[in-house]
Amino acid sequence: MSTKLGPHVLWNAQYLSEYIQAGIAVAKFAGDWAMARDVPAGVLVIGRLVADYDAQEQKARGQTPLEAAQQFVRDQLSTYQSNPHIEYWEGHNEPVWTDGEGMGWYAQFEVERMRLMADLGLKCVLGNFATGTPDLALWPAFLPALQVVRQYQALLGLHEYSWPWMWWMTGKHQLDPNQDEGDEGWTTLRYRKIYRQHLIPNGLGDVPLVITECGIDPGVSPKPPGLTGGAWRLLGDLWAQHNHEPDKADYYFRQLVWYDQALQKDDYVVGATVFTWGNFGPPWLYFDVAGTEVATKLIAYTRANPARPFVYPGVEEEEEEKPRGQPRVQYERTYVLLPPTADATWVRAVVDSTWDRRRYTIGGSADDAGVGDLDVRRVMAINPQDWRGDQSLEEFFAQYYPGVEFRAITAATPAELAQKLASE
Repeated sequence: MSTKLGPHVLWNAQYLSEYIQAGIAVAKFAGDWAMARDVPAGVLVIGRLVADYDAQEQKARGQTPLEAAQQFVRDQLSTYQSNPHIEYWEGHNEPVWTDGEGMGWYAQFEVERMRLMADLGLKCVLGNFATGTPDLALWPAFLPALQVVRQYQALLGLHEYSWPWMWWMTGKHQLDPNQDEGDEGWTTLRYRKIYRQHLIPNGLGDVPLVITECGIDPGVSPKPPGLTGGAWRLLGDLWAQHNHEPDKADYYFRQLVWYDQALQKDDYVVGATVFTWGNFGPPWLYFDVAGTEVATKLIAYTRANPARPFVYPGVEEEEEEKPRGQPRVQYERTYVLLPPTADATWVRAVVDSTWDRRRYTIGGSADDAGVGDLDVRRVMAINPQDWRGDQSLEEFFAQYYPGVEFRAITAATPAELAQKLASE
């Protein structure tokens, strides 16, 4: 079997690198985004930056879905540009909608966000609803967003937690001992209700799903009668007394494996991220698996059951038929790489000073500048100090695009740049 688990990362913490390299399916970075550059190829990488406002506030201010999406993407643009190794980004975290009108507004917000992100060469994780939400009856209002996910290679994102066991509120583990939800649940495995009741009947059963947070959360309701406690680190006494499980780390690990094995039964599920690795103190401290036996057990489990490489459904076959990155004939390419701070006047300066004589390639993507199976790849990086990141632009090319001839050019103004290029 192939695992579908991976880490939800708040910051770099003990054993995280080992877990990432073990063969995970997905990694989500809600902080410390620079770590994404070290994730192996074939792993789905997701980023999230929480805005200072939520979707409900934007709607209450009277913004249209397009206006709200434009604000959201604009406010997060510098983070996107500073972290080119993250292709998928979440929108608002755990939006709350209680009626079809609000849910429909949010569906159109997500449609507009997908379009705006596609213009940036990026992709979206949609929804990102909290555990047990929204009400199942509201899902038809969100279908317009899901109807275009394949056009933009987007993913549906959900959170699934339970308490005090991962399987509580699934199957026969209900408040009413006579109730049985079969292979579905109201908190974890709730996604099966969504797909079976709404997506599959509407021809959307192939929408890829990622559980962007999962685990044990004391904030989830309903709880078993008479039991109290916190996140998994605080459940040792409860599990020892109620389940005769004295090793809380091993018991929690086995609950995560139970959830992983359930996910593996549904082909449309891409993966799930365990909350969390790294913490900022209580209450997140009590969720953190970093540096614990849960982490070491997950690493060993993942090495024995490595995930399949992530390829967006339906894309793999097309790419096999048409190899990418190989030129029709060999040629020399010189790419003038402008920094994220450059506007159109800098582009005009390059065109005016070089186009008639040199026909240089001009752009703002470091990956575009380096990629290609070419014998000669030159990059003229304009003001490379304006690129953010933990490594210099020259180090970036040396690591990810070896063989590139790198040259840095510093210019205070477009006019100075034009003068320097003209003298080449």
